[in-house]
Amino acid sequence: MQIRRTISTFFAMSVLAIVLSGCFSSAFLVTMQSLEVSSTKVDASNAFNGITMVLVDRGFDIKASNEAAGLITTEYKKFASLGGSPPFDFYLQVKALVKKAGDGEIQIKLVPTVKEQNRMNAAAFTERELTYYEGEPATVQKIKTMKEDGWQHQGQTLFMNVAHDVSALTGVSIEEMTHNTTKVEESVVAF
Repeated sequence: MQIRRTISTFFAMSVLAIVLSGCFSSAFLVTMQSLEVSSTKVDASNAFNGITMVLVDRGFDIKASNEAAGLITTEYKKFASLGGSPPFDFYLQVKALVKKAGDGEIQIKLVPTVKEQNRMNAAAFTERELTYYEGEPATVQKIKTMKEDGWQHQGQTLFMNVAHDVSALTGVSIEEMTHNTTKVEESVVAF
């Protein structure tokens, strides 16, 4: 009798392990510190003016701009809201640094910053780096914040649209840009 119970328990646990292994998959949480590109296809002045136009075309207001310093900073642009208790709004700021590197080469650095602001208390906010998930599309779509209306998806889309426009301006593909990121593998529950 004891052997039958042990075999039944072992079988049940094996089935449970198999079922649960199908409920978990993994994705990478990506923290974007910056994107950098070097190019000889455009000069610093045209790059500076072009990036300013890219940011304005993408709906950003320019907070500070100094061509001599090669610095452009946008105001925070609201890109998503999250209801709940308390409700939050999400804003994206992009800083761009354009500098000459010598031999006709320029270097461009794009730095995204996300601000999460509590709508019930405007003084309660957090500024941090842009985060989003990468991995198998079916797995990433299971993450609520990465669905089409999710705030991480919307923030990633807005920043990557700016990056693609800068890519076109410089003649350097997005894949060739230096992605300064941190990736951490996380389990995603598929229920």
